[in-house]
Amino acid sequence: MTGEADMKIEQIVEAFAELIRIPSVTGSAGEEQACAYLESILARYGIQSERIARIKERPNLLAGIRAAHPQKEPLVLISHIDVVDGDKEQWSHPVFGGERAGGRIWGRGTLDTKQLTMMELYAFLRLAGQEEQLNRDVWFLATIDEEGGSAYGMEYVKSVRPELFQEAMVINEGGGFPLHINGQDYMMLTVGEKAVCKVRVWAEGTGGHASAPGPDQAMLKLASGLRRIFAAEKELTCGSHHTQETMKQIVGSGDWDNAVGADIFGYAGQNSIGMRNYQIGERSNVIPARAEAVLEFKVLPGTRREEIEAFLERQLSGLPIHYEISGYEPGFESNFDNSRLKELAADLDEAGKRHGFTGRTLPMLALGRTDGRFFGSEGSMVYGCSPLLMEDSFDVVLPKVHGNNESIGEDSFIFGCRVLDEVIRKNVLGGAQ
Repeated sequence: MTGEADMKIEQIVEAFAELIRIPSVTGSAGEEQACAYLESILARYGIQSERIARIKERPNLLAGIRAAHPQKEPLVLISHIDVVDGDKEQWSHPVFGGERAGGRIWGRGTLDTKQLTMMELYAFLRLAGQEEQLNRDVWFLATIDEEGGSAYGMEYVKSVRPELFQEAMVINEGGGFPLHINGQDYMMLTVGEKAVCKVRVWAEGTGGHASAPGPDQAMLKLASGLRRIFAAEKELTCGSHHTQETMKQIVGSGDWDNAVGADIFGYAGQNSIGMRNYQIGERSNVIPARAEAVLEFKVLPGTRREEIEAFLERQLSGLPIHYEISGYEPGFESNFDNSRLKELAADLDEAGKRHGFTGRTLPMLALGRTDGRFFGSEGSMVYGCSPLLMEDSFDVVLPKVHGNNESIGEDSFIFGCRVLDEVIRKNVLGGAQ
């Protein structure tokens, strides 16, 4: 069966609304229900799928269309179908209503990331039956537990199907949202993510009753070390600035008149240190003999673990402070020296114009960690893009992600389906439309 002949755009819009109506909150029974719903759609188009589950009740869904004669690396379309919950008292429409009103579709997941799931599914279904024409294998992967850390989702999928993660082209979340900057419209495309390094810092001293504090207090020692670390944050200049430099080149300036855009631009050139947790005793009237804090370094792609260790050694030199790197997830980046990225940007520009968007593609680093990190660490090229129109500009929708009244314009969603479909077809059918 050829999906192209049967899939209509109105069908995918209604299927999207139906997926929103499934309350697939992370860890709930809704995860399996959402998986089953997608499974049923794929089956109607003659596409077999498989569940990959760490525990039976929480499955991820994988389906593939294998090229008869593959010539290029596989294309993997990823998204997550789990969502955070919402406070119904703060919403003007039901959180999981999937209501279509005022030209918009309302409900949790319309922006994070069920919209991408259905855009990818639309393109994927339209490839059914075209194995002879494909120049590469195409995979559709909808996962759960992204909002919970991915241990039951993409992390587990990688452990049992590692071959999918090697040197693939990946369409992911994080980009596609448009921005109006200095008089010009742009479609954001995520081309990388920062590294995350977690560091446990602690000090030991003499404990005792709070009524008789002495000079050898662990808390005071720890405070002195943390003061040095945070004061030196601007000295943490490691990592690649290529994405930020490209952003500046395309816009023509590093001075942007869009506040959200300016933050995104700054984020692509800065490293940061935050405190995730601390432990300074359990009783208010006792001075603890040990105090510790957990720091999180978010650093630019290309930063090595050794560079963070060297930074800590410099700042803590001479202090009675101990530290330990408890976790390091490397960043990744595809830059505009990469011909495949240039081609993808050109394809997005062309398809966007054909369907009503007159702006250019603008690269950015993802604002946080996504499931794309499991691919980027294996040499895959990961691009975040669920294309939307200006009615759903980044500065408008960003507060709605994990916030109240999450929604997407129907025209915007349809635009994304058509643009992503066109770009994917151009990349997997060797230019055939």
